[in-house]
Amino acid sequence: MNSMGWIDREHIPAIERDGRYGRLINLTLRLLEARVPACGNCTGGWITIRDDDGHETSVRCENCQGAGTVPSPVDNEENGRADGRR
Repeated sequence: MNSMGWIDREHIPAIERDGRYGRLINLTLRLLEARVPACGNCTGGWITIRDDDGHETSVRCENCQGAGTVPSPVDNEENGRADGRR
């Protein structure tokens, strides 16, 4: 493992004893605990549609692809940073 890599959760106890990896471990733990925002378009990845006759149909949400969460936009070298800054 190099200092620029990520570590899997199961390896954290094995390297916690090595002081060189303190910042990497702290960042990894914060990322593992971070919550992903819920999709505001659906409930659990599905949208329920009711027709005029009262029949309900559930379809997968296109915004989140059925995951129920919306990931942060990624930085794209062609159009700048995801947060809008350049």
